Amino acid sequence: MSNIIIVGAGGAAGQSCLESMQDDHKLYLISRSEIDLSKVKEKNSDNINSSIININDYNKVAEFITDITFQIDGIVFALGSITLKPFSNTSINDFKNTMEDNFYNIVNFMNLAIPKMADNSSVVFFSSIAATKGFKNHAAISAAKSALSGFSLALAADYAPKIRFNTISPSLSYSKMSNFITNNEKIADGLSKMHPMARLGNGSDLGSLASFLISKKSSWITGQNFNVDGGRSTLITK
Repeated sequence: MSNIIIVGAGGAAGQSCLESMQDDHKLYLISRSEIDLSKVKEKNSDNINSSIININDYNKVAEFITDITFQIDGIVFALGSITLKPFSNTSINDFKNTMEDNFYNIVNFMNLAIPKMADNSSVVFFSSIAATKGFKNHAAISAAKSALSGFSLALAADYAPKIRFNTISPSLSYSKMSNFITNNEKIADGLSKMHPMARLGNGSDLGSLASFLISKKSSWITGQNFNVDGGRSTLITK
């Protein structure tokens, strides 16, 4: 049974990854807040370990990875933040904090984890369609997610064929980090209509793809970005 780390296991995408991966992998869950384990099947409970760690705390991350005694077969980074401001109101600290939450913390984690990665292992990052499609008020988050997408592509080249790196880029989806947008039903409905599939995303839309990319079923896929966005980045239907 392969050893998979899910970073951000407390969020919607992380929870979906947990549900879809628990039958086939030994899971190590990391979240900055309490993780909902209510959907863990009883037969799988011994194969699921959880830790409360904010990966912006580099010392805690170093302790966690130092204590790992197994080879890591896969890592899913299902975490991040959303900063939405006009560029004129976005401070340097806003950019720094957004980069820390969406990029630098992942770079640090990967730098420490790579020596413990197994042959034929896989890493999945979550970026955003805002990395490649221009949206107003997205300067900070677009910059951070663009950096993450480029990082994924570079690592795919550096570590082939030992480790595969792929990126999932969602459009707006229901999650803890997007609650400040989606909790407003009128706004959420209006944004849904901007997607050809006429709805916002859910964790299950993302977790199933992450589960495939982390598995050996995708063993010939690396260096790719997958837009999971209800068609918003490529289709105009109205």
